Amino acid sequence: MSNQPYPYGPDPRMSDYQEPTEPMPYQEPAQPYEQSARNVQNGNAYEQRQYQHYVDPAGNRVEQREETVEDKNMSRANARYWITTVIYFLLGVLEVILALRFIFRLLGANQYNGFIQFLYGLSSAFVGPFNGIFNDQTIGSASVFEVSTLIAMLVYALIAWGLVSLGRVLFAANYSGRQNYRTTRRQNYS
Repeated sequence: MSNQPYPYGPDPRMSDYQEPTEPMPYQEPAQPYEQSARNVQNGNAYEQRQYQHYVDPAGNRVEQREETVEDKNMSRANARYWITTVIYFLLGVLEVILALRFIFRLLGANQYNGFIQFLYGLSSAFVGPFNGIFNDQTIGSASVFEVSTLIAMLVYALIAWGLVSLGRVLFAANYSGRQNYRTTRRQNYS
């Protein structure tokens, strides 16, 4: 093996290169002269590293590293984040609908308007279980102070908070005191 960048003669990228008349000789694939692998398991985290160092047919020293990490606690944290985000998004949408209902009822909006009918129809399913707990107060001729809507907003916020807290408990990180290290090193100088 020569230490030239191109071991079979002049570099084909140069202007003085001439096409060889005989085929290039076959060479065995490069043999690694140093290999190591390391597997680490720490509780729910798993890490695998591989390292190869060898000389290729051109005489170049090549180092190859590969690293694989799998952390089950990170997967649990991602699930917890996703659940929290979805629950709070749904709560936000519901709270906006209920707040609009409360404001329009308080201001005495026209009940024959299409948007108001749609909003009242959509929100009535969520306010319905809380009707009759307290009497809604009529203010003036068309305005209504709906206590049931305020109670619904509070109860749904508490339910969402409880679901998020449950998700934090179910998807909490699971740490173990167990650690396992395995290292393999092979050297082959040929």
